[in-house]
Amino acid sequence: MRKIVSLAAIVAAVFAAPAGAQEVKLKAASFLPLTQSFGVHFKRWVDETNKRGKGVLQIDAVGPEAIPVPEQPNAVKSGVIQMHYGPPTFYTGTMWEGEALSLSETTIKALRANGGWAYLDKLHQEKMNAVLLAGLGDGVKFFVYTTTPARADDKDKPMAGLTLRSVPLYRVFFESLGARTVSLPPGEVFTALERKVVQGYGWPRWGVKDMGWLPVTKYRYGPGFFNVNVNVLVNLDTWKKLGEPQKKLLNDMALWLDDEWPKWRAAQDADEDKIQKDAGVQYVDLGGWFSKRAHDAYWADLEKKSPQHIPHLRKLVTQK
Repeated sequence: MRKIVSLAAIVAAVFAAPAGAQEVKLKAASFLPLTQSFGVHFKRWVDETNKRGKGVLQIDAVGPEAIPVPEQPNAVKSGVIQMHYGPPTFYTGTMWEGEALSLSETTIKALRANGGWAYLDKLHQEKMNAVLLAGLGDGVKFFVYTTTPARADDKDKPMAGLTLRSVPLYRVFFESLGARTVSLPPGEVFTALERKVVQGYGWPRWGVKDMGWLPVTKYRYGPGFFNVNVNVLVNLDTWKKLGEPQKKLLNDMALWLDDEWPKWRAAQDADEDKIQKDAGVQYVDLGGWFSKRAHDAYWADLEKKSPQHIPHLRKLVTQK
């Protein structure tokens, strides 16, 4: 109860006046610190939104130091916070369908055009009590990083004997590679690697240095698999209270992000590759079977969990 009251106090009196009458302030929680990895890009979006939204709407963004990651999805669902920035893997307990974006082969802009985004938005409203406003990360792949060499010549169980930090997104895939998986918040990964509690982890192409894991990371296994997807959610009750000026601003900024993201991605891809190479991280390409197994395994798992929606979503997110 104490924790609930504390979180609620953060956002007290947000809607003291009608939404259209004065500047509205929203509290947003990011799954990563705003100075690290993909948290940087959320701050970039928030800063631009606040710049354009003076007198209309302002977003106060905080990281996991203010609201722990496991609590964030439920906090936006219940309205304790008004916005959440994080991947759908952290709210699979409420809905699995968001993970279709992690297997997407197209852009968010294309999904807005083919109806895929609207379909997912409807599911988010029904199951998460949240509007699926925006997202970023498409085109950035995941890899397996390890502190010790894997069995690269074993196409059946190359990660046998290793314990890997995992999340629901790639648990099934890692287990198919022979690894033992454990769940850890990002903030505990370095200590676990240093103490050899785990010997590796799944993470995108970006952010290994930002997360502080580069000194203990020696190998990166690919080719890349899945698709980074970090969503911007708005509590549905909050959304309904907003005036048209606030809704228009947020919708406009969602479309702005669709156009800006490819530029941000291209600039950072080269930087991240150089960072890892300079640090001596050895890239090992295991061949096309590696990424294919990842996708096949997760699609099969998702279809079992949501047979009503996943087959249709699969068609939408794999349209080129």
